[in-house]
Amino acid sequence: MSLRRPVVLGLVASVLVLAACESAERREAHSVVVAVARFRSADHASTPAMVEALKATPCSAPDVCKTRDDCAGSGEATARALRLKSEVEKGLAALENGTLDKGSPEAKALPTKLDEAEVLLKQGHEGLAQCDDDVQALKRKHRI
Repeated sequence: MSLRRPVVLGLVASVLVLAACESAERREAHSVVVAVARFRSADHASTPAMVEALKATPCSAPDVCKTRDDCAGSGEATARALRLKSEVEKGLAALENGTLDKGSPEAKALPTKLDEAEVLLKQGHEGLAQCDDDVQALKRKHRI
């Protein structure tokens, strides 16, 4: 009987450790899913901050980190595009009110910034499909 007790205790300890690991991984997965949802539902002004929050979400499980990184990559491109678009809008407003000279280097750079924003926005949108697939896989795996 004394030999069975350590075996039973060992099995119980193993089950508890596995449950704790699953629980920690599930919490990480839930945190990443929530951070992605916040990024995806953010307005244009909040998107860059939500992308930074997503990037800062801790993870240790490979699938959770992959999801975070795939979604953050898409988000970074989108956030950069939105920043450039905002710079172009400010530049156009400055041209209209006469505080920016049409011949200035800043004014001449506006079309290039707009083109770059368009490319980045396209990259961001293209990455969303992988992000969505990763999020759905995490939700299925962890029953989120």
